[in-house]
Amino acid sequence: MSRILFTLTPVTGHVRPALPLARALVEEGHDVVVYTGRKFAQAITATGAKHAPIVRGRDLDDAEFDAWSMAHGAPAPGIKRLQWDVLHHFVATVPGFLADLDSVVAAERPDVIVMDNGFLAGSIAARQHDLPSVLFSVSPLAVSSKDTAPFGMGLQPPRTGLDGLRYAFLAWLTRTVVFRDAQRAAEKVVSDAGLPVPDGFFVDWAHTEVTRVLHTSVPSFEYPRSDLPEHVELVGPYLPAGIDRFEPPTWWDDVLEARASGRPVVLVTQGTVATDPERLLWPAIDGLADEDVLVVATTEPIDAYPANVRATPFVPFDRLLPLVDVLVTNGGFGGVQQALAAGVPVVVAGRSEDKAEVGARVVWSGVGLALATDKVTDCTTSQAVREGVNRVLDDPSFARRAAELAQEYAEHDGIARTVSVLTEVAGSGR
Repeated sequence: MSRILFTLTPVTGHVRPALPLARALVEEGHDVVVYTGRKFAQAITATGAKHAPIVRGRDLDDAEFDAWSMAHGAPAPGIKRLQWDVLHHFVATVPGFLADLDSVVAAERPDVIVMDNGFLAGSIAARQHDLPSVLFSVSPLAVSSKDTAPFGMGLQPPRTGLDGLRYAFLAWLTRTVVFRDAQRAAEKVVSDAGLPVPDGFFVDWAHTEVTRVLHTSVPSFEYPRSDLPEHVELVGPYLPAGIDRFEPPTWWDDVLEARASGRPVVLVTQGTVATDPERLLWPAIDGLADEDVLVVATTEPIDAYPANVRATPFVPFDRLLPLVDVLVTNGGFGGVQQALAAGVPVVVAGRSEDKAEVGARVVWSGVGLALATDKVTDCTTSQAVREGVNRVLDDPSFARRAAELAQEYAEHDGIARTVSVLTEVAGSGR
């Protein structure tokens, strides 16, 4: 059996997808160590894996991102804030993580290092220690391609030659102007680690400098690419079925009754990073208050909600989504994947982080809608949510297309395929 080291960004949307994979590897008899934030220690040990906490790296809770950023001089939302976030959260964190991983690798002596696609330190540590490495994605495929626009812009594949030329220019502008400072900082980080600096855009390095890339999606939800690297494979999602204890909330029978009677059930979720309820949660609750739907909102229950709202801070999506008719989300990749695997169409309202890319793929694949949001606040409106939900409910093509993708998802076992690849890579030696 092999010793497998996970190195994960200490963010819920990056750690939770790895939990069913860690559990499957433990059940196969492998020794699994997971290096990530302290808040995830209990969830990790519940899988049978060992938790290696962040010590010298930055262990920042999801909910503290905005407050920490503002306290450290982050500018207002916009292009400068994006530049600041990439530099300070993606690049500047790497040296601290590498210092920790030196100790973890020495103590655990892994056969392979596994990382999410937001954890650049994982691929650098693997190169430093001459270890094979495997990356799994927690976002739409982010590696650059001549067949796509630069990642993050939320633009669909080029339809004309002119589109292709425009996207090529945008790619050059992104690398050499928008993220010039981050590119230089990333190059210095790699050089300081004693390694040759890779070619190309630093955002691609996590994908290009690893042994294998396992993209957790299916072809119908990912843009086709003629230049897809040979070491990249679409394996299907990591669905977190069964990793959470389920105690039905007091209103659970209301969901069952609505489902049985044909009353639409609408799930509204704000996500785990961009958590300001003004962006989506409150507009959705307000916009659907007078509609003949049952709204389930993942938020704290209070007495002031409209009569058709049921709220809870958390409910396992694998239990709830089979009873849902529409998911309204700010565009978290994992939540959208879970919805589509359950055959649930989606309404996306969000453009921060990778959410513009998720929304663009929702529209491109025909499984739902992407709502416009304010360019500064990323807020949507009550009217936009109401009209979006009603359009998805009234037009059967969205549900039909979501059901088609659900069949495709069912044909993929991302966990089993990843276990197979990791076993192969770990056995290949240094």
